[in-house]
Amino acid sequence: MGNYLYNVGQNDFAAGVDFIRELENSANNNFISSNLVNVGTEDLAFKGHTIVERNGVKLGIFGIITNLPASIKELEVKDPLTVINSKVKELRPQVDVLIMLINANKIELDKLVGETQNVDYVFSSKETGRTRPERKQADGSPMLYGTGIQGKYLGRIDLKLVDKNKSINDITGSMMSAQLFEERLNNLQKRNPDKPLEDVYKNNTNVLNMVQKFRNGLKESKGSMDEYTNTSFYSLISLNGNVSSEKKLLKLVDQTLKTCDTLDKESASLP
Repeated sequence: MGNYLYNVGQNDFAAGVDFIRELENSANNNFISSNLVNVGTEDLAFKGHTIVERNGVKLGIFGIITNLPASIKELEVKDPLTVINSKVKELRPQVDVLIMLINANKIELDKLVGETQNVDYVFSSKETGRTRPERKQADGSPMLYGTGIQGKYLGRIDLKLVDKNKSINDITGSMMSAQLFEERLNNLQKRNPDKPLEDVYKNNTNVLNMVQKFRNGLKESKGSMDEYTNTSFYSLISLNGNVSSEKKLLKLVDQTLKTCDTLDKESASLP
């Protein structure tokens, strides 16, 4: 996956702590968690946060977990909100963009995000629903995104940061509206690409009214985007059959499915 960060979540402990440690070592220590500690101590079980720089922009990233499986005795969870406030206080002065990764259910997620300040983005895992691009982000709160738990979608954020002293504004809704109006105008233009729409539909008042409506909507959408200095655009990418598979991983999946099929047949033959 290249250069990535992974917030340790509750379901990752299904095979125990030692297995997570093996994964951590094979992943070049890209696992983080700000509130998982070795039981009975204040020692973090994983790296607490990281700061990366891209194109002159410093991004601080930290990770939060809300629960561990009952079978895990080696680690314990420190109070999420206390740690969130501590990490914000620590990291906010050092970075331009602050990101929280969080493993929590819907109720926990809404409560913690509602009480979190001075964080720009929150990316959630464990929550089953995915954030659709047309959803309006809540004013005054971190921008919150989740892509579900089935690995069917990849979320992408395009960030334009011009003035580090100003807030970041989500323009996804305006961008989608502008794209829709442009698409509808282009479809109308297909009837005759060489003439203005007014000439193409001069005998159709209803279509001309639609043209004006689309143009006004396009102008308004672009105008609402232009008023912001720093902008954020979210898109959801479907990981469907059009995305080519990584050959080594695909081979591993095929071998696993073959093994499962063999086990199913053996199980069915048992008395």
